[in-house]
Amino acid sequence: MGEFRTKDGRCIVAEDGLRIRVGERSPLGTLRDALTDEEIPPVRRAGGALFGLAVVVGVVLAVRTLPVWLSGAGVGLLLAWLVWSRLHGGQPEKEISIQYDAVESVEPEYGLPLLTRPRFVIRYRSEGGVKRRYVLCPSRLYGFGAYERGKELFAEQGLWQEPEATNDE
Repeated sequence: MGEFRTKDGRCIVAEDGLRIRVGERSPLGTLRDALTDEEIPPVRRAGGALFGLAVVVGVVLAVRTLPVWLSGAGVGLLLAWLVWSRLHGGQPEKEISIQYDAVESVEPEYGLPLLTRPRFVIRYRSEGGVKRRYVLCPSRLYGFGAYERGKELFAEQGLWQEPEATNDE
């Protein structure tokens, strides 16, 4: 059927059910995918790349102008985080499968701008109860169209209905 990017993987809306791949990539890998995705207009990809470059230049300037002890502490924390993430191994890649007959509802939530990511709340029956799975979309800064693509795919499959426009005249 189709798929869309999530925060750290992909959500595949297939013929037989939903497959959610988790732990495929790091935040930098997600950003790299956003900058190389052919569905994203070149102007937006260039804007994303320039924003990333501005962040790197800002960090370099901050390191050069801050006191030595503060810059050293920041660099030390960054190196400790990198070593820890390499030794820890990150999240193992896994895939969650949900059959369509078990899905009770899919609710898209746009989230609060600049505070939370757009996401889908999938309610499904499992193990004698109803579980919730949150599918987080990429950040609005580099998630160009992932949320809208997810809404389209869920609507095509009949899992989500577009709210009817009411004419209260």
